[in-house]
Amino acid sequence: MLMLPLVFTGSVGGVLVGHTPVGGPEWSISNWFEGSYQSGASAWLREHVGFRNDLVRVNNGKNYAIFGEITARAVVRGKDGYLYEDTYLEAATGGDARPAEDWDRMGREFSFVHDSLNARGIELLFVMAPGKGAYFPEFHPEPYASRPTNLASETALLGILRQRNIPHLNFSAWFREMKDTTPYPLFSRQGIHWTTYGQLLAVDSLLHYVEGALDRKLPEIVIDSIEVSAEQRGREADLFRGMNLPFEPSGYPLAYPVWHVGHAEREQPKVLVIGDSFYWDLYYGEYFSERFFGGGDFYYYFKSVHRGLKDIGNISQISLPDDLLSYDMIVIFETDSHYHGMGSLFFGATAEALLENSQGPFAQADILAKIEEIRGDEEWFNLIKDMAAQQAQTIDYVLDDVAKYMLKIDRKNAAFSN
Repeated sequence: MLMLPLVFTGSVGGVLVGHTPVGGPEWSISNWFEGSYQSGASAWLREHVGFRNDLVRVNNGKNYAIFGEITARAVVRGKDGYLYEDTYLEAATGGDARPAEDWDRMGREFSFVHDSLNARGIELLFVMAPGKGAYFPEFHPEPYASRPTNLASETALLGILRQRNIPHLNFSAWFREMKDTTPYPLFSRQGIHWTTYGQLLAVDSLLHYVEGALDRKLPEIVIDSIEVSAEQRGREADLFRGMNLPFEPSGYPLAYPVWHVGHAEREQPKVLVIGDSFYWDLYYGEYFSERFFGGGDFYYYFKSVHRGLKDIGNISQISLPDDLLSYDMIVIFETDSHYHGMGSLFFGATAEALLENSQGPFAQADILAKIEEIRGDEEWFNLIKDMAAQQAQTIDYVLDDVAKYMLKIDRKNAAFSN
C-alpha cells in the first residue's frame, strides 16, 4: 500500500482548482552544479506522486467535515454553510475603512480624469458591483457577526462620486434593495460572485445606461427562458470548488436564463472596461465586450491587458493616455472590497499620463532646480545616498529619478488643487 503512490507516479488524479502544477526541471550542467536542477526535480516529484491530488481532496474533506477547517486561502465559513472571502466581510463591517484624506485625494483625481476625458468626447462611468458580505450579513461568522454593518468604503466612494458629479451605477445598493422581492437569488450559498441571474440583471441595466449616455441604440439582451436548477453551474459554487473537497456542492435552486443577442446588427460603441473578477466571466464566459462593446479591451485589476479574448501582457506595456483616447466610453467595474484600490490605481496613473500629455516633459531647468533643492537638504540628500547604494546606482542617477518624481507630485498637486 505504501509503495503504490510511488508505482503510480504521474497519475496524480483530477486537477486541483486554483493550483498550477510545478513544471519539470530544466537540465543543464550549470543548473546541476548550482543545485537548481535537484531542487526542481524534488518539487516536481512531490507534486507527481501517485494519487497526490485525490489524497489532497480527502485530507481537505476530513479537515472540513470533522474540524470545520478550510485550507483554501481567504475563504471563511459562515452560518448555514454560507461561504465568504474575508475581504468582503471586512468591506461589510468597515474593516477596510480609509482615512478621509485618501478619499479626498481620490476625489480630485477622479474629477480631473473625468473632466479631461469628457473634454475629448469620452464618457466615464463607475460601476459599483455588489459584495456578498454586504448582501448576506445575516450569515456572517464570528467575529464579523458581532460587528454592526458598516459600509464605510461604499459611503465614502458614493460621497466623492456625487460631490464630483461623476456618473455611476450603484449595483451594490440596488441588489440589497431587491433582495426580498427578486424572484430568484442574486447570490449563491457557496460562491463569491453574483449568480448568473443577478449578473444578467446588472449588465442589462448597464447596457441601458450606455445607450442613454451615448445616445445610440445598442444590441440588446433577449431572454428566451429561465431554467431553475439546484445544480451549481459555472461560478455559483466557485468558493466551494476552490476548497478542493472530495464531494460536490450542496443543491441550492438558482435561475439560469437562456438568452440571445437581439439587434446584433446595431453599431457597437467601443468601450474599455477596467474591472475585477466580476467582469472576468462576462468577458471570457459571455463574450460581453465582443457582443456589445465593440471588442473593447479589458484591463484586469488595472494590471493585465486582455484584448481579443487573450491576455496580451502587463498594463505597463500600454501607452496611456493614447490608448484611452481611442474609446467612446471607459467603465470602471469594481466590487466593494476593491473600492479604495483598483479605481485609485487607474485614476492616479491616468491623471499623471494626461498631465504629461498636455504639459509635456519637464524642463531641464526645473529638474536641476529640484536636484539643488534636494542637495540643500542634508537629511534628504543622505537618504538619496543610501538609495543609490542599495540600488547599486550612481548618486546623480538617483537624484535625477527622484527629482522627476517630485516634479510629478508637484504637477499633480497643482492640477488637483480643487
